[in-house]
This record gives sequence, C-alpha cells and structure tokens, in this order.
Amino acid sequence: MGSTQLIEIPVRWTDVDAYRHVSHMALVALLDDGRGRWFECVVGSEVMGWEYVVARLEVDFRAPAVLGERALFGSFAVERVGSSSVRLRERLMTASEVVVVDAVCVVVAWDRERSVGRALTGVEKSLLVGR
Repeated sequence: MGSTQLIEIPVRWTDVDAYRHVSHMALVALLDDGRGRWFECVVGSEVMGWEYVVARLEVDFRAPAVLGERALFGSFAVERVGSSSVRLRERLMTASEVVVVDAVCVVVAWDRERSVGRALTGVEKSLLVGR
C-alpha cells in the first residue's frame, strides 16, 4: 500500500542466547520496539494519545542474527487499513541486508480508558494510508 521506512533497533547483550544468536523471543521484542517507534513517527507525532494492541503476529525466522550485530534494521509497511485495524508487513535485517525475520502484524487502535478496541479516525487512516 505504501512506502516503507527503516528503523535502526539496537541489539542488547541480553538478546543473545547460548548459541551466540539473537534469540527468537528477543527478535519478537525487537520487532515490537521497532514497530512502536515506527508508529510514533507515522501517527504519534500527529495524533495525541495514539495507542494500539497487537491482535496477530505471524513470524518467519529466515536467518540467524549473531553475536556482534550491534543493531538490526526493521522495515514496516502498511498492507491494509481497516475500520479499527492496520495490517503491517515487517522485516528485520542485518546491516549487510541479510533478512533475519519476515512478519505480518495486525494491530488494533486502542481505547485505554475503556480497555477496548476503537475505530480509527479519519486523520489516523490518512496518515497510515500515506505510508
């Protein structure tokens, strides 16, 4: 649907497992960190109180990220904007552009006070469609 933006996501020492790879759970956490920062750039800078929850996450692990990777690079692109949800195509890559993770994520706009999903506003949809 729209263009993608790369987000640099630092890898922490604690993300590395006994095999000297970034663990699968750490990769999910790195995706989450990158997604949050991406949404902040796209929507959060324009919409006060933008919040969401992850409703679906499908992850394909393609290659290991190894000890010594100081950062991974996340790309986040909008595939579809619904009435209350956004489907993203996500990817984590090394600095040498090796694809570590391909993912599909569906997030739902969230109303924290009521603790329920909510409809996306027209402004939010236009910001997301432009991506």
